[in-house]
Amino acid sequence: MNLIKQPKLLIGLLLLALSSSLFAQGWAPTPHLQVESEARISLDADLVDIHASFSAENQDSQLAIQTLEQDFRLLLRDLKRHLPQASQLEAGQISIQPRRTQRNDTWQITGYTASRNLKLIDLPVEEAGEWIEKITQAKPHQLGPMNYHSSQASKSRNPALEAALKDAQDKAVLMANSLGQNLGRALQIQEISSPGVQSQKLMMMADSAVRSAAPELVAGQVEATARVRVIFELLN
Repeated sequence: MNLIKQPKLLIGLLLLALSSSLFAQGWAPTPHLQVESEARISLDADLVDIHASFSAENQDSQLAIQTLEQDFRLLLRDLKRHLPQASQLEAGQISIQPRRTQRNDTWQITGYTASRNLKLIDLPVEEAGEWIEKITQAKPHQLGPMNYHSSQASKSRNPALEAALKDAQDKAVLMANSLGQNLGRALQIQEISSPGVQSQKLMMMADSAVRSAAPELVAGQVEATARVRVIFELLN
């Protein structure tokens, strides 16, 4: 028992001696000021991602896949040929699902559904109508969602973060000057929450898209948000 108490006693004496030395030298916590700030900015949505799903049904799984791929491959070839250099095309793998029908008290497989997804990324908004027209020619069973976003946001992690930090500094300067003090350097910077840029989503029924040739899509705006906490040094 004495062996356990002795190290604790030594540590306690050491801390007491250290604290006494610091107070003897006039040590005190650094005067500081803590502020929080949030910024929201709107950006032009000049890019759009288009999602589409295609499917085909048949009693035979292989025939369902063949029916799906006949039109899908032609569509892919056409899209790749006209795709802008800064845009991307992603084609998902083929998925095959059995179609079951209840007969009497049992479920029986009566056919198969082959499906495949398609995604066009970073298309210019002003050209979106033309791309939707190309996609609908292949008769997708679902068109959308379409995610609108900003090229300005892609160049920065979060454009609102700089605005939030600037607002925090301006707020701290105002508070310090009101107390007759000057603001020093930032001692600590914390990003409390940063949802980043919220994209806009739009769903479109495949049938309505087919009936509308080259639908016109109007570019809207997306919102970027950031929230920070900063601790500044206070100077006399």
